[in-house]
Amino acid sequence: MTLSASSKLPASLRGSVVSLGKFDGVHRGHAAVLKRVKEYSVRLGIPSIAASFNVQPIAIFNPEFAPIPLCTFSRKVELIRKLHIDKLVQIETDETLLQLSAEEFFQRFFVEKMGVRWLVEGHNFLFGKNREGTPDLLRTLGENYGIGLDIVPPALTDGQEISSSRLRTLIQEGRIEAANSLLTQPYRLTGQVVHGDHRGRTLGFPTANLGEIQTVLPKPGVYACTCQVGNKTYKSATNIGFNPTFGQESLKVEAYLIGFEGDLYGKSLHVDFHKRIRDIVKFESKEALIEQMNQDAQRIEIV
Repeated sequence: MTLSASSKLPASLRGSVVSLGKFDGVHRGHAAVLKRVKEYSVRLGIPSIAASFNVQPIAIFNPEFAPIPLCTFSRKVELIRKLHIDKLVQIETDETLLQLSAEEFFQRFFVEKMGVRWLVEGHNFLFGKNREGTPDLLRTLGENYGIGLDIVPPALTDGQEISSSRLRTLIQEGRIEAANSLLTQPYRLTGQVVHGDHRGRTLGFPTANLGEIQTVLPKPGVYACTCQVGNKTYKSATNIGFNPTFGQESLKVEAYLIGFEGDLYGKSLHVDFHKRIRDIVKFESKEALIEQMNQDAQRIEIV
């Protein structure tokens, strides 16, 4: 549900356990926080809520520095539901809200609009104008307003904190398996299937060309993926990058669904990434490219 500047949570959701965050990618660090939210929800017998801004504050004040998201909003909803959270609340973000001091934000948002009973946040949670609100201030305000608080320590792997920025780097480096080890589900690209140059069909490998992708693209290369079409899952050889063999200069995302026959044009396609197979290379002939594509398909069949 969406919480506008003038609205409040309905009575059925007031008095909930709430966590406010970006939840970009819904990684294992987010899952640790939301697991704690659910534990309090069950223990206290009250609803569990994950709250997130519909536009991240940095995109309003410094849009040129706003990072490309790791997942679409609908994917975020799906992943949070898998963690058994009762409701995802999307907050309409504007400059007025973001100009509130930390105490004003706490009082107006957590107290008035949401009627929070218990808050669960990560160790690096900051809020209010200029991010002046710290976990220590959050604890003080919680005590003043009678709201419980739990600060969750960072989730670590190999001594490093699991974070969206760390994930973004791994994905852009093509380290999909390492990225997936930090996520709650495999990394996914979603796009609308658009018409390409139809060259794949002439080579015997018809591909679905994805457009309107709004999330981080992995490093150019060929990847082992899976795609859901209806109630069936297909293994996919997905190519991200240029096609130097045919002199292509534009970046494309093309998925060859092994064993699929049909028309996907105009439909949304979800592509889940599992492993990077190889770099993009230039082949001396069309025949050499076809041989390599056959090898790619065989490798992906056994992944």
